[in-house]
Amino acid sequence: MKKLNIFYALLLLSILTSCKKERPVKVDPPGPVIAAVSDSISYTVDGKIYTSNTKPYNHLITGNQQVGQKVVMDNNGTDYKIVGNPDSVLYYRENDIASTDAYVYLSAIKKYKKQDINKAFLYYPEFEDMLKLYTVGTHPYAEDFGRENSHDGIAIGMTIDHKSYFSYSTHDLHYVSKLKAGFQKGSTFEVISFTKATSGGYNLEARFTVVVAEDFTEDQKKVENGYLRLHLDTDPSLYPLF
Repeated sequence: MKKLNIFYALLLLSILTSCKKERPVKVDPPGPVIAAVSDSISYTVDGKIYTSNTKPYNHLITGNQQVGQKVVMDNNGTDYKIVGNPDSVLYYRENDIASTDAYVYLSAIKKYKKQDINKAFLYYPEFEDMLKLYTVGTHPYAEDFGRENSHDGIAIGMTIDHKSYFSYSTHDLHYVSKLKAGFQKGSTFEVISFTKATSGGYNLEARFTVVVAEDFTEDQKKVENGYLRLHLDTDPSLYPLF
């Protein structure tokens, strides 16, 4: 009887082992390969189309500024200084996309409470928070970038007929700007897609219209049919340096 029980036990083990071997292993199919896009820019001003006729040079600049800046007179009114909110910081990430016939500076901007941000590296946001700067959808323009710094959003600079134009005033806050609040009403910046490339980095595609002001005179021009395609060559292991 004991030998019979051992026989049945071995038989059952053999059946279970056989079933396990014959059971197909489910393998998930590989996802689609997403190639890194080639950088490209184009825009129309006064009926003239500016486009990157060669592969653009893409350069990254990151940094931070004070939030809520204002002018405070100093030395009995003979001098001034610019101060901001000591508890907050404005982070910006600028990509300069340059070619022979078209040049665009694209900055993504966001304010943070210092207590909510990475203090280990000059108050830069964490990697995942940085990616949120490029969320698919429409983004406002930060009209007072570099001056009061009270808005999140997008800032754009570009070259038109060898002159520099910006979506904000580049004048020091101590000087009165001709650009009034709301001058970007009717302008749009829309991220069409933001995807991770298989080889690394992220692909950004956006379209835009914007009012830009000449660097010195602040004379304005309307930019239409703006389009940019950009590969952000960034990696969590190298961030925030790249």
